[in-house]
Amino acid sequence: QVTSFLVDDAEVGEWTLQGLPTDELSIQNGIMVTRASRYPVLVDPQGQGRIWIMNREEANQLKVTQLNDRMFRNHLEDCLSFGKPLLIENIEEELDPLLDPVLERRVIKKGKTYVVQLADKEVDFTETFRLFCTTRLPNPHFTPELSAK
Repeated sequence: QVTSFLVDDAEVGEWTLQGLPTDELSIQNGIMVTRASRYPVLVDPQGQGRIWIMNREEANQLKVTQLNDRMFRNHLEDCLSFGKPLLIENIEEELDPLLDPVLERRVIKKGKTYVVQLADKEVDFTETFRLFCTTRLPNPHFTPELSAK
């Protein structure tokens, strides 16, 4: 099993306490969320992954939003600036183009700080920022461009 090579039983036990199921696929998803260099998208029709992320990141002041939320941009800017985790729930097969510079990590160093260009505005970027996306679609068909980001 590849999972036993990538993660030990103690970490899996911690994830279980945080609400992650113990099946092989869930453990693989946990590895992807914790070890991936890109921002993960969880295919989560039952909402178990969402609950796990909410429990896991609760201490880090996780902000939960949706793409159609009128405060979405404010939540994104706040989380980028203060280095807090952001969970975008119920994404469909397309994402807001506003997220492109974040997904592609187009970060610019200005003096001692980092900024990212969000449409018409430069927003401070803190390295502790984490982005999680979940979709309730059981079999989503993401575009190759989105998959590469």
